[in-house]
Amino acid sequence: MIEAMRSKAASWVAKILAFFLILSFAVWGIGDVVRGPVIGDVVAKVGETEISRNDLSNQVRRLLSIMRRQLGGNFDVQQASRLGLIDQTMDQLVNSRLLSLEAQNLGLGAGEDLIRQTIFSDPRFQTPSGQFDRLAFRRFLQGEDLPESRYVDLLRQEITQRQVTNALSSSSFVPKSLVDTVYKYRNEQRVADIVEIPFGKASEVPTPNQAELTAFHKKNPARFMAPEFRRVTAIFLDPDEVAKELNPAESRIREEYEYRRETRTVPERRELEQVLFQDEAKASSFAKQTQSGRQFAGAAQEIAKLTPNDLGSLRKQDLPAKVGEAAFKLPANGVSDPVKTALGWHVVRVKNIKLEQVPSFNSLQAEIKKDLAREMAVDNIIKLTGQLDDALAAGTSLEEAANIISAKVLRFSAVDSSGKDENGKPIKELPKSPLFLEKVFSTPKGETTNVEETRQGGFFVLKVDAITAAVPKPMSAVKNQIVGIWKASQVRSAAKKKAETLQNAAQTSANLTTAAKSSGYDAKTSKPVSRFIKPPGSIVSDTLLRSLFNAKIGDVVIAASNSGYSVAQIKKVIPAAPDKNKSEADNLTTQLKNVMSADTLAQYLAALRTTYPVIIDDKAVAQAVTGRPY
Repeated sequence: MIEAMRSKAASWVAKILAFFLILSFAVWGIGDVVRGPVIGDVVAKVGETEISRNDLSNQVRRLLSIMRRQLGGNFDVQQASRLGLIDQTMDQLVNSRLLSLEAQNLGLGAGEDLIRQTIFSDPRFQTPSGQFDRLAFRRFLQGEDLPESRYVDLLRQEITQRQVTNALSSSSFVPKSLVDTVYKYRNEQRVADIVEIPFGKASEVPTPNQAELTAFHKKNPARFMAPEFRRVTAIFLDPDEVAKELNPAESRIREEYEYRRETRTVPERRELEQVLFQDEAKASSFAKQTQSGRQFAGAAQEIAKLTPNDLGSLRKQDLPAKVGEAAFKLPANGVSDPVKTALGWHVVRVKNIKLEQVPSFNSLQAEIKKDLAREMAVDNIIKLTGQLDDALAAGTSLEEAANIISAKVLRFSAVDSSGKDENGKPIKELPKSPLFLEKVFSTPKGETTNVEETRQGGFFVLKVDAITAAVPKPMSAVKNQIVGIWKASQVRSAAKKKAETLQNAAQTSANLTTAAKSSGYDAKTSKPVSRFIKPPGSIVSDTLLRSLFNAKIGDVVIAASNSGYSVAQIKKVIPAAPDKNKSEADNLTTQLKNVMSADTLAQYLAALRTTYPVIIDDKAVAQAVTGRPY
């Protein structure tokens, strides 16, 4: 796909303008992917390795946590799926695995010293004096919803993968001629003299006579059409309606409660503070003294010139495994023995404990009952659709088939393509599914559709009984509409005519300002504008901006806007000078290098998919994301 875009680009400038399109798929989702079942508790296979359901569900949970903080607490899996975020997450896991496999094949890796050095040198985790700030590090982990051990694993993976991607990007070279061309295109500015000719008031336009109305109606029939209507007979099996009549067994509700109790339980949290030592002896001395009752902060300062970091309220899984085990065995105000990790020796004190919160059966019963009833309804409907298919295949009419499965027959005398009746009102009984309307208007008269499934889990079958073609509405029914449109067109035509007259006068005199004064208008000089940037309050409209950069100095152009017409004469062209704006040119060089690197990486990932075949199990993905069977 990248190669195809390259061949169609008319120039390097066109390629750069397509940059944002390229980025949307350049890194993730390129290449061949096989869709199908995989063996075991996995959602995908990449080469000989597997991506587990737990890998995906953890990533999705983290995604949802971040999105909820940004967009609000109601952001859920369904919304994420509609936005394509679930597919993107899956693609990121696959591509990450591809890079890891290739790094392993190349013998690349990252040792403990490099991991520690990378964390300690990260400016996000440093004090103003450049020291490692454990509290800043912890806050970052909480903000990203990552346990420390998981972050270390991800960092190791990232460093290793970066060795591969850096090797690719280092080969990208951006010629100065390309930088100069793009810079000049983006930053060239223009100044113009502009005259605004506003639309007049429709109320000042005389009402058209009958002959004018008739002529306008005949000339513009498409603007006054009555839509096509279709008469339809249908059967709709709605799981939400069927569910209202069903009562799940108490034992099934209890069983589901046990499942949901586990997923809805709020784990125990502990408010912790910690001192991180690089010297084991000092850590041991500090732990013994504070366990014996010495004040935590005072001992840390005296023994190692350190200040305890407040870790906030954490779950056990938010901590490195060994630290979590130690911290969650302590009573309130308890102090742990030193615990060694890749970062050093941790000594933790428990400030407060918030116990685990388990939802009661009564708090979930109504929700579970409703959900199970809907599941039962879907199961029942699936069985009914089998009977319905058989009946229709045997030549049974829609009405007779409805009797066989005890379903209601829906009749709609007139439906337009937006789901409205002849009076323009929405039809309440119409199935709320875009697919239903699509089938209504794609099925020939007299034919019956197959049994179709909606995204909401419902099923329908319909027959188009009659079609009323779209026809022009009689003038008597749209007279007021015609008058309004006619007056608006007259106002617009008058303004355009004035603009064209002024344009001709300015071209003749070669001076818009002089021609404007002769016609009773004032010309204003714009501030400099570029192709992509206008200063605040600019008198240059978006449509005029395009016209200004399609003309040369002295040309007079016109452009419509929401309020009238603009007549403009190009007064000055200010060339961009990349050699005089080195920092901006350097930034552009970096951007262009990123474009080329993204292109190279996209092609590299596509090649890796042939070396390490990718198989994705869509059903397993659905189960991993929702926590329910597909």
